[in-house]
Amino acid sequence: MVEISKETFNELVQNPNKITLDQSIALKNIVKKYPFFQVARVIELIGLKKFNNIRYKNALKKTSIYSTSRVNLFEIMEEEKIKSTNTQILSSELTKNSFIKWLKASKPISELGNNQNSLIDNFLNSDHKIISKKEFDLKDFSSDFQPSKSEYMTETLAKIYFEQKKFKEAIRAYEILGLKYPEKISLFADQIKTIKNNLKNI
Repeated sequence: MVEISKETFNELVQNPNKITLDQSIALKNIVKKYPFFQVARVIELIGLKKFNNIRYKNALKKTSIYSTSRVNLFEIMEEEKIKSTNTQILSSELTKNSFIKWLKASKPISELGNNQNSLIDNFLNSDHKIISKKEFDLKDFSSDFQPSKSEYMTETLAKIYFEQKKFKEAIRAYEILGLKYPEKISLFADQIKTIKNNLKNI
């Protein structure tokens, strides 16, 4: 089986009409490994169509599923004759730039790496201090959010007051609980009566 090198693939991108049957079959491995590599899929299709291969229809269905523009794919595949090398077959009037133009315009990775390193070095060497535009007044807001006694009053706390012989606090606690839970008001009234009787005995 024919191996497709990077150089061969780049030539096929620029001149897809020069593809051989072996190359189009070899492209199947690239497509299998990288299913979203649309350019490889299109070049494979061009080769399969050129040699009337039985895999053409099946490959066309799969490529149309992975394609971002079926209009472009249709225009490429419905050409009666693959155009000459001067015409860019992978470009379309609907797209601003073809893949080939994009490849030519893009910088090599090594150049990008150097620019990126110099950008990072410049940032690290520069004096980068964050200066606050506004001085914020640090105010203690905790006093504004003090809960009232009625909010945290419970039966347990009322019982604790009673056991500690803090009778006034216990009476106040049961009065608050009576307002909070009107369905238990008779129970709390009995507790208040009991506490008042204890006060008389003291």
